[in-house]
Amino acid sequence: MTTPASPIDISPMVFTEFVSNGRRFRTDKPLVFTFEYSEEDGEGLYLFEGEYNIMHGAETREECWDMIDDSLSWMWREYAEGDPTGMDGVAVEFGAELRERFKLVTDAA
Repeated sequence: MTTPASPIDISPMVFTEFVSNGRRFRTDKPLVFTFEYSEEDGEGLYLFEGEYNIMHGAETREECWDMIDDSLSWMWREYAEGDPTGMDGVAVEFGAELRERFKLVTDAA
């Protein structure tokens, strides 16, 4: 069994913004992701889940952060900016919910 170089941190991760296509979006209603730490065969893995059915696992919290950011960016492009004529009603509503919740702040540098 290996010991992580730093203490295992399973505190919630709070997201208030993400970047999509070089643009930063922010919300006043943060998304909260909960964590578990699983160790199997000497390998540790952070498992997390949160709103919008975002669930992943990664070796570090930093990787988890990047995965959440990537997931939000993908959802924004697919649903908030996607062509609604190719979506069902649930997807259209989800896009509207994302646009309502997240607002463009500034171009990401």
